[in-house]
Amino acid sequence: MNPTHTQGSTEVSHLEKLRTQLSTDMEAMHEKEASLKEYEQRLRLLIEHSQQTRPPESTNQHYRFSNSADRGNIDAAWEKYDRAHALLEAARRGLSDDRMALKEREDQLMIREQEVSRREAWVKVREQELAAKAMPAPVPARARATGPFAAARNLLSGGKSA
Repeated sequence: MNPTHTQGSTEVSHLEKLRTQLSTDMEAMHEKEASLKEYEQRLRLLIEHSQQTRPPESTNQHYRFSNSADRGNIDAAWEKYDRAHALLEAARRGLSDDRMALKEREDQLMIREQEVSRREAWVKVREQELAAKAMPAPVPARARATGPFAAARNLLSGGKSA
């Protein structure tokens, strides 16, 4: 069989499969588009219906009180609220000040801790230097033999030669 003929036929069949797949995908997309248009229309109708049936928004209304006793009670309640609000604000400011002071104290402690650790490291190094000075310097080992005859003499005498 001719290899170019089989290759061409497989390519044609592959292209046919792709064409059918594209056509089915296009049909599905058209169906989805129609469905979305229908859904959009229903939403528009619902919005229109809700706007028509919505009660009118109320404006700010001022209520009138029938007697001065009610007005006095309301004024007393507002004064009580204002006092409580002032106390709350004072407490909040106090807590804020305390929090800032605590933060400053923590910063000071951190700086102090760093200084102490630096001093401890310096003291440790200084102690090591002093300990090194206090130790006697190692006596350099004298060469026992400067030549082969001296080495033999040291070996035979047990290393007790001067």
